[in-house]
Amino acid sequence: RFTAEFDFRTYDAEGVILYAESLDNTAWILLALRDGKIEIQFKNEFGTKVTSGGKAINDGLWHIISVEELEHSISVKIAKEAVMSINSPGTLFKQSQGFLETKVYIAGLPRKVGNTLVKQINPRLDGCIRAWNLMNQGHSGVKEVIQEKQSKHCLVAVGRGSFYPGTGMAKFQINYNNLDSAEDWLINVTMTIRPSTDTGVMFALVSNETVPLALSIVDSNSSDSQKIIVTIGNTTIAQLESKKLCTPRKVMVGLVVTKQQLELSVDSNTDRSNSEKLSVLHQAMMANVVTYLGGLPDVPLGATLVTAFYNGCMEVKVNNRQLDLDEAISKHNDIRSHSCPLIMQ
Repeated sequence: RFTAEFDFRTYDAEGVILYAESLDNTAWILLALRDGKIEIQFKNEFGTKVTSGGKAINDGLWHIISVEELEHSISVKIAKEAVMSINSPGTLFKQSQGFLETKVYIAGLPRKVGNTLVKQINPRLDGCIRAWNLMNQGHSGVKEVIQEKQSKHCLVAVGRGSFYPGTGMAKFQINYNNLDSAEDWLINVTMTIRPSTDTGVMFALVSNETVPLALSIVDSNSSDSQKIIVTIGNTTIAQLESKKLCTPRKVMVGLVVTKQQLELSVDSNTDRSNSEKLSVLHQAMMANVVTYLGGLPDVPLGATLVTAFYNGCMEVKVNNRQLDLDEAISKHNDIRSHSCPLIMQ
């Protein structure tokens, strides 16, 4: 019968922990998180079920999770204590010549499965799993896959936030139309950053092959500070210097833009601009812009001043909405949506 046990740690509230299916795809079981709590969905020849229970476990602490198929039920335990017992007539998976063979997917779903679930879920999950024991065979099969991929290795200690490794970006489609005033549009970005390198694009709007707005960190001439700059095209229209950004401390950055004025703030310092270049941004906002965090897609040389990917921790709010990287249109696989390495001081 199906069994799985492992240690699990996450700050993510929703996503697939594991999905197992029969070789002919007629029976399956899904173990997931929803609102931070364990959820089980399964299908066999007798029908489908979905249930959830227990306390929220997306607290960044390690939890021992076990799922075990018993004779007439499926038992789920957290820290060896039962939190769910789901009635299950018949077995989940049929044996073939005395063997039980299943296909197992970790932290995601095979493409074809999404619409067949009992209850839809955002499958993307950022978490960490250790001490695997699948089908009472230890970590056999899992270890070989994970050992080869550095990006799949667990961070030793994590905190809340998103981590950009300097190799990719996330793409969002955001509506900046301002319904609360006579203004045509409003861009209000607040972010908490802890960069690891001194140059990179944190936030950018791209229109066709132009970059009508970018917020970036760049190296300054001084050895102990960096600059945060706002560019429209390849022109800097606001900038502030900040002492040693690449340290354990977090820095607050704010950017508010309307068609008349732009205001950049870093910690308690502010720089305002009403450059005529804002008309270039206004034209782009009246057409169509795509939002990027952590970097830029391929744009022509000279379209903007900074093209390096951002490396470090960053949490972003746009127009008072916290952006969840699990909801991005696309995201580089190495970006960790809900966990940032802690710096041991």
